[in-house]
Amino acid sequence: MPNATSAMPGRVLLDWSHGLIGPLAPCVLCGKPALCRSPVKDVPCHKGCAEAWIATHARDATELDRLIRAYTPRLTLKRQHREGSS
Repeated sequence: MPNATSAMPGRVLLDWSHGLIGPLAPCVLCGKPALCRSPVKDVPCHKGCAEAWIATHARDATELDRLIRAYTPRLTLKRQHREGSS
């Protein structure tokens, strides 16, 4: 599972290194001002809020893995080219 890990039970670490910054807007999870945008959903969201939400809502290890994969961006060929990767 590239770009994301479950470091320890209940702790999720997402790789949002390809996330974007947008205008200050309420986080969709906590409502506090956020500049960061979810790289998957493109909505205002703190990375820590997303990680906490996944850890709280995963029913078991399989669900945790599914949620981490669902909320970790995958680089497309177009995006890799745009970012200068091969």
